[in-house]
Amino acid sequence: MMIDKPPQNIPFYEIRIKGHLDAQWVTWFDGMTITLEENGNTLLSGPVADQAALHGLLKKVRDLGMPLVSVIQVQSNRSEKGEKMNTSNTPAKKFDTKVLLSTLWVVVMINMAYADILSLHIPGTLEEVAKTSVNTSTSIPQLMLGGAIMLEIPIAMIFLSRVLKYKMSRWANIITSVITIAYVIGGGILYPHYIFIATIEVVCMLLIVWFAWKWRNVQA
Repeated sequence: MMIDKPPQNIPFYEIRIKGHLDAQWVTWFDGMTITLEENGNTLLSGPVADQAALHGLLKKVRDLGMPLVSVIQVQSNRSEKGEKMNTSNTPAKKFDTKVLLSTLWVVVMINMAYADILSLHIPGTLEEVAKTSVNTSTSIPQLMLGGAIMLEIPIAMIFLSRVLKYKMSRWANIITSVITIAYVIGGGILYPHYIFIATIEVVCMLLIVWFAWKWRNVQA
């Protein structure tokens, strides 16, 4: 079966806009190759039938509220090579930071829950809880409430990472990770299983801090 190629007389354009285009808008530019560049820009490249079609694309960019960097007409062979290269590179770069942060919080939440469950099977754990209650003048139900609240934090961040706006989500992830890391390290026990699981939790939250700190979204 023959694959149709765009006629050679149809010009190719490279439209560069400031900021990374969210995945939800990809279908809006159907027929264009979308490349998320390392410098934070988005490159739209492909054949544009006529000036009316070009104006339509530029109108969509304007409606997104993303600053237009450049519009360049390029040679067909150059665009075809660029399209092949962009197609291979896109999967490596096109990831949603919100989904990534939310997924890392899922890992943290599961590990926190399993660490507590496994700790309950160690003889003397309940006695240690009672001793902590006496030393801190805090009732056991209050200690359990504190533990429940700390477990709810990653559960809440799974949801909030996806729904909060850029700036709020970025700082919420950074601040919450720092607080939770302090809790995991300072309030932990020295059993091998806890050290192992806590290490995974801390690594995940350090990744959250890193990705949130490096996260740039001009649309915000």
